[in-house]
Amino acid sequence: MTKSGSFKRAVRDHARRTGQRYTQARADLENISRPFADTRPFDPHALKAHLEASYGIRITSMLPIDDDPRTRPRGSWPGHYPSTLLVEREQGTPWIARVFSSPADQVSRVKEDAEILGFLADHGFPAERPAVEGGVSVVDGSGVLLTEFIPGGRPTDADARVTSPDVFHELASLLGRLHTLPEGRGAAARDGGAEEHDGGFHLGRPRQDLVAAMRFLVSVEDKVAPPGRETFERLRDQVESTDDAEGLPEAFTHSNFHVWAAVGDPGRLSIVGWAGSGRGPRLPALAWLLRTASEGRPEFVDAVMRGYRQHVSLTDAEIDRLPAVLNMRPLWLACLEYREAVRAGQTPVLDDDGGYGFYRPERSEHLAAHAIAALGD
Repeated sequence: MTKSGSFKRAVRDHARRTGQRYTQARADLENISRPFADTRPFDPHALKAHLEASYGIRITSMLPIDDDPRTRPRGSWPGHYPSTLLVEREQGTPWIARVFSSPADQVSRVKEDAEILGFLADHGFPAERPAVEGGVSVVDGSGVLLTEFIPGGRPTDADARVTSPDVFHELASLLGRLHTLPEGRGAAARDGGAEEHDGGFHLGRPRQDLVAAMRFLVSVEDKVAPPGRETFERLRDQVESTDDAEGLPEAFTHSNFHVWAAVGDPGRLSIVGWAGSGRGPRLPALAWLLRTASEGRPEFVDAVMRGYRQHVSLTDAEIDRLPAVLNMRPLWLACLEYREAVRAGQTPVLDDDGGYGFYRPERSEHLAAHAIAALGD
């Protein structure tokens, strides 16, 4: 079959599975952007058969949560979470199935994730809960985390924008609560805080984000055109020198704490996506929440600081290092964006302010000053 014929077949299959018209399904697939789409492959038919046989259920629909417009999280797009599936059953409420099948994934680690959900439940922290005993099933040697579906979606408008500072206040208060949980044992004591969406190759403390960022750059170094070398070298130098938050106060923390990690109705939010969680410096999680809040109105930053300080008082060292730590996750994203641009045959160049993509060092300085000033309000 020709490439064109293969694509048309894929469009028809996508339309059939999602109930969309052909033109809608084609637009989904043409606009797809998923740098980690192939990191956790699985056979959906084998998974469906396994779940039905193991738990005595009949599955009426099982699709990646962002493939179906009915269930797609606000602001997401087809292919964003290809290994996170909504499992709709003939009887009973839906489940979420997260497949961990990359070469770096281990079943023991997925079982730790389920144990962490139990740790959070024991302390009354609002998070997703296991859907079955033990929370984990094993399919073709890969761990599958099964949790209860939380209705309500993200606390945003249809364009994934937060409209009220109350949402950020609630999120920051939840983060403060998380950072004051008693020190746990077992899985709750593992290293955590680094992004895990690259297939789990760089799990651990937040400094692993910088290891991953360097890996993104190195993977395309030989393909960078001469006009793009300045951007490459600037990003590489920043990765080597950015503050990794080591030596700062530690807590049990989340690896991607921002509004897209929250589901439910405002005032009763729950936090999802605990695969990268564990013990590590607490400041990077607050810094990422601040950075994402700053994309909205100024009062969103104030709301974050008010909510967090209900539970946690930042130390002098944390305040001093906040401007640098604010750069960690944006730098990770910038290096990922750079890699994808080079792979697509583009020549990424620095912006006029010396930044690139989400990475804006000057913006971090201004944001840190705003956040620190809010502590005195």
